[in-house]
Amino acid sequence: MIAFLFLILLAACSPAKPKQESLATPAGPRRIISVVPSVTETLFALGLGDKIVGVGDYDSFPPEVQTRPRIGGLINPNIEKIIELHPDLVITYGSQDVLSERLRSLGIQIFPFRHGNVEQTLRFTLDLGRRVGAEDRAQRLVDDIQEVFTDVRAHAPPIRPKVLLVHDRGAGTLGSFYSVGSRAFQHDLIEIAGGRNLFGDVDTETLQPSLEEVISRKPDIILETLSPPLDGKQVAQRRKDWESLGLAKDHIYIEGEPYLLVPGPRFGLAARRISEIVRGIR
Repeated sequence: MIAFLFLILLAACSPAKPKQESLATPAGPRRIISVVPSVTETLFALGLGDKIVGVGDYDSFPPEVQTRPRIGGLINPNIEKIIELHPDLVITYGSQDVLSERLRSLGIQIFPFRHGNVEQTLRFTLDLGRRVGAEDRAQRLVDDIQEVFTDVRAHAPPIRPKVLLVHDRGAGTLGSFYSVGSRAFQHDLIEIAGGRNLFGDVDTETLQPSLEEVISRKPDIILETLSPPLDGKQVAQRRKDWESLGLAKDHIYIEGEPYLLVPGPRFGLAARRISEIVRGIR
């Protein structure tokens, strides 16, 4: 499900910097609704979990989100439910024009989010911190992530292996799957870890390459990302699918960590995990 949401995000959102709705107030909003999983996670990381009164259908981290009312998702927001929760700030996807206009007409402030690369995500984190009255905490969070990036870069291998990142593939089939181009946050994480994104020359966030193109580019590492929980038999089948092509021998990874699919506060964890994979090449 997280992978499905990830695809919707990439298709629906552009990397432009979001327009700010209003200036931050010293105290910040007291009742926040977020329909964006990565933003919800960021708000909790900023210590604002007690102000979150509603979350989207696909929010799953941290575990505390399970106690919050659900108000729909990207394509099915429940406006009536949102109104019932009396928010003073709603964080929406930048593509939710209908929802945004309806909330504005009701006098409810919004703060739009747009998916982007690592730099854009960190910039949004700082913008969000200013908007919700947690500027210092947002700066510390970004600084901590940048510190991890510096450490990961320092341990990058001398030879940069080519990494094919795969998501949304059916087990037992190799004819249809997605990868990432140079605008994706995973592209940046692969580069930070010392690898080379196999499709880093493609100026887009997500793409659906042909199997022939993958074979011709000869990846050194195949990293397939799945939504948890992982099923052992399915993992074995997925690994067998790739092994049948004779690609990336002994360097095929099937990962079920959501932080590889959702940008945000766990960028450091994602960078370290990809670094471990990249440095596994001998």
